[in-house]
Amino acid sequence: MATKRQAPDDADSRPAWKRHKPNEHQRRPNHGKKSFKKAHPVNELKSSIRSLRRLLDRQENLPADVRVEKERALQTAQRELAEAERAKKRSDMIGKYHKIRFFERQKAERRLKKARKDMKACEEGGKKKEELERKVANAEVDLNYALYFPLDQDYVKLWPTKKNGNGEEGSATPEVEGAEPARQGDQQMWELVKKCTKEGTLKDLREGRLKQSGADDAEVDRSSSKKPKKAGELITSKRKKVLTKSSGSRDRVEGKTEATEDDSGDESGGGFFE
Repeated sequence: MATKRQAPDDADSRPAWKRHKPNEHQRRPNHGKKSFKKAHPVNELKSSIRSLRRLLDRQENLPADVRVEKERALQTAQRELAEAERAKKRSDMIGKYHKIRFFERQKAERRLKKARKDMKACEEGGKKKEELERKVANAEVDLNYALYFPLDQDYVKLWPTKKNGNGEEGSATPEVEGAEPARQGDQQMWELVKKCTKEGTLKDLREGRLKQSGADDAEVDRSSSKKPKKAGELITSKRKKVLTKSSGSRDRVEGKTEATEDDSGDESGGGFFE
């Protein structure tokens, strides 16, 4: 008995150019990653503030509790936006002046080390010893200036450099041979660093708490003098105005009725006695 011939395989029967080939250069799946602009919290806060303002401005007939809730949400979003912008500015300033602060810190450390070495080597007393002690104290302030300058402000160099005609960097001020370069920088900030060094508040200065606290106090004084109304106070004031208007109209109506009654009484009384 003859054996049956097997059916040909589909894969073998198809030509090679028709067979399905996997795509080796297939794109990676995008799992909904947002761009930097969309994912940044500042933009989200700005859009929420804009939408809340539009809602409060256009919808005049909102219920009182809903309006209070939206106004509180608006105040919270504005506060968070201010904090986010402050943090962004701080991070930008840190990245911008990181290299400059690093080199100035190294230079200040070398100057401080040299001043301490000269003071230890000095065996004389009197004015020379006092001058060396003053140099050591100033060198310590220079180092703290480079370390604890406020991070949210533009850094002002202590020893600025400028390029010569050959393209080489040199000090901005002409120097005497053998003399150290003159200190420049922000003199008011240098004095503030010196004061904070004595008081032990350098970290607060670096984080910007000293100047921010002063600004906040000024804002509190201004706000305390004016005392801006909150959302709930605005609503209660409106209700009070409505109540006063209604009570005034009611008093006017009652006064009119009393006047008419008095007039009618006078007329009737006069006719009775006559």
